[in-house]
Amino acid sequence: FPPHPTHTTYPHPLDASRRRRTRRYAKSMSSRTGTSKESLAAAREVEAVHVFFTGWFSGTGEFKALSKTDQKEKFDKFLTRFHDDFSYVLPGGKLKRKRYLEGIREAYACSPDFRIKVEDIKIVSVPGTEGKILSGTYCEYQTGAKKSANNNGRRSTVVFMNQNKKLTWYEDVLSRVSLNLLKLN
Repeated sequence: FPPHPTHTTYPHPLDASRRRRTRRYAKSMSSRTGTSKESLAAAREVEAVHVFFTGWFSGTGEFKALSKTDQKEKFDKFLTRFHDDFSYVLPGGKLKRKRYLEGIREAYACSPDFRIKVEDIKIVSVPGTEGKILSGTYCEYQTGAKKSANNNGRRSTVVFMNQNKKLTWYEDVLSRVSLNLLKLN
């Protein structure tokens, strides 16, 4: 920043450094998602669901050594994130519905080395919906899954419904692409 017209010296260097970090952070946030509070909430939801998947499939973190009752409670709470009409299109093009997610329940701690990372999240409100419908994309990188390719990446298109201040997943379309998995490190 140039000095204020009434200042004879530049601001303290730490102030300039702090401003640069703030500008970088604001730029990274606007490049990863829209800027509305709904868009930011949807981006956080994408991240949270993938943290759930990592912990659930690997049996680590808050999911380490859960009793059957705790597993049921955590998974039932997870399912509430998805709209009753949720649809899921697998990378091969197969359409699945919300009940497909029930199969994930049985996969608890099945892949101890499983890791997943999401990035490049860009979600915006659909014009004319006043933030009630949001759509966007994100990249997902996986490694260590027992029942899929060891390292794979996907670009996903997602649609969220935002009704009564509750954000729910409405659709998730996955496209398998060749992505650099070094980003997992």
